[in-house]
Amino acid sequence: MSMEVEEAPRGGNSAETVAGRRRIAKILLIVLAVFIVLVQVATFVSRAKTASSDASPEIYRDAGWWAGHSYIEIDAQVLAVTPTNASETVRLTVVPHGRFAKNGGELAQSINLDADGYAGGTITLLAGEIPPPVMLTLDLVGDLSQYPLDKYTANLTINLRPVVAGQRAEVAVPTVLSVDSIKHDWKTNSSLIQTTNREIAVQLTSERGTATIGFALFELLIMLFLACIAVAITYAAIVSPKPLEFSLFVWLGAMLFALPAIRGTMPGVPGVGTMADFGIFFWCLFAVASCLIVAAITFVRTSLRSHREQPDD
Repeated sequence: MSMEVEEAPRGGNSAETVAGRRRIAKILLIVLAVFIVLVQVATFVSRAKTASSDASPEIYRDAGWWAGHSYIEIDAQVLAVTPTNASETVRLTVVPHGRFAKNGGELAQSINLDADGYAGGTITLLAGEIPPPVMLTLDLVGDLSQYPLDKYTANLTINLRPVVAGQRAEVAVPTVLSVDSIKHDWKTNSSLIQTTNREIAVQLTSERGTATIGFALFELLIMLFLACIAVAITYAAIVSPKPLEFSLFVWLGAMLFALPAIRGTMPGVPGVGTMADFGIFFWCLFAVASCLIVAAITFVRTSLRSHREQPDD
């Protein structure tokens, strides 16, 4: 007497599997939503901290300065950091105080201003006038190929002398230098190099803000994930007994154009050839292109084999 084992219906197991996958998908979507919210909050907090730090100027006084009311204040404000041109734009605002100033804020006497990065020759601030802003272009020292972790320095030297009878005198002018920035996608700070009764020399340091670095690394991670997905899908399609579908080639071809587009949206990204390119971008592009080539070869070989195996009529 033979006993037949009744096979359990697969419908219930299949329904349970689908329900389990949906639960996992819901959990992943919730985690992703929470992650996006946290990243957005962190971005605003980072930008706010950078803006607050930039708004708090760093103060430097020359060695001839004394705690009096007669001095000239110079506000050096960083307007732009341009690594591709190896330059940094700084605006100097001159504000006289005490015996150097008149009631309306005009200079009481002419002052000669020497500063790094000024291409117009000697700067003479005339008596009886409110000093106009002075634009400087400083030389940046750094390595752009280290993007997005690149860091730059620039030197700024300020020298003030009174003008007497049309000639620059060697008398020291009490000077106060304040350094701040309005370029909030860059973290800028300064440090004193030297100070004498003749000049103030500081070093300006600039590096990309935390939010900028975070978004750049996030987009690199997206490219890496897309390349891994392309490799996994191509492998699954090749080892599957089903014939390759043409949509796979369309998708891989689109990926070859999508990766450079993603790279182009990275904040402040320079030309091709940075550390990020050699570390991730080039390899992701190579992986996707290799998948497309391997899939095409497999498709052609399978098609030719099928054509040979077909019996002749």
